[in-house]
Amino acid sequence: MKNEQSLKDIKDWDMIASDYIQSVDPTNNRIYNMVKDVLWDCLGDMQDMEVLDLGCGHGWLSKEFFDAGAKVYAIDGSSALIEIGRSLYPEIDFIQYDLFDGLPFEYEEFDRVVAFMVLADIPDIDLLVASVRRSLKESGKFIFAIPHPCFFNYPSNIDAESGRRFRMVYGYLDPEVWRISSYGGFNHYHRSLTYYFDILRRNKLAVSRIYEPPQIASPSHPDPLWISKIPIFMLIEAIPIM
Repeated sequence: MKNEQSLKDIKDWDMIASDYIQSVDPTNNRIYNMVKDVLWDCLGDMQDMEVLDLGCGHGWLSKEFFDAGAKVYAIDGSSALIEIGRSLYPEIDFIQYDLFDGLPFEYEEFDRVVAFMVLADIPDIDLLVASVRRSLKESGKFIFAIPHPCFFNYPSNIDAESGRRFRMVYGYLDPEVWRISSYGGFNHYHRSLTYYFDILRRNKLAVSRIYEPPQIASPSHPDPLWISKIPIFMLIEAIPIM
């Protein structure tokens, strides 16, 4: 199946690949640093595990999994990012594939499927989540991080009367496509928490953990305490059920 919007999105990522890799790695990735401890607690001992890095980009997280002892498969729609990943990490098995079409794997192949900040970049994830479920071993886990649907990209403001900061949330339940300027520009597909939980439920994946990390403020932010209480990212762990 080919989807015109998905192909356009992949083209965006091909165009911004070089800017993206300059901004994202384990040492300077602000989002990763927010969820890192919980992510690795969910992953557990990865020695000899079969792990899929779904939406791997150039494979920076795949390398972390490999160094932890896992057999890693890394998949992404962007041929530019995959090419960079292959040059940086030849020990990783990279696969270029449009994730709109699901996954090109058979049944019960993986102990862990990790999707770090990718599900909200795909115009429709029905086929993808269904294939994640099929590809998980009975004892496996699907772990994904996404922008927090309740707070991400909504503007903040200050109440004139009380002086208190707040985040303006409107139209939350409506699916939307937002153009994000980071790295050079890409589409973000806003979906409610109900959407994500329903698609997991339909595919017999039960949420076993949810984590909303305190937001790390930039050094110049005028109110770091306030911003730390507004999570704009989240991590979810789900396990297969019969």
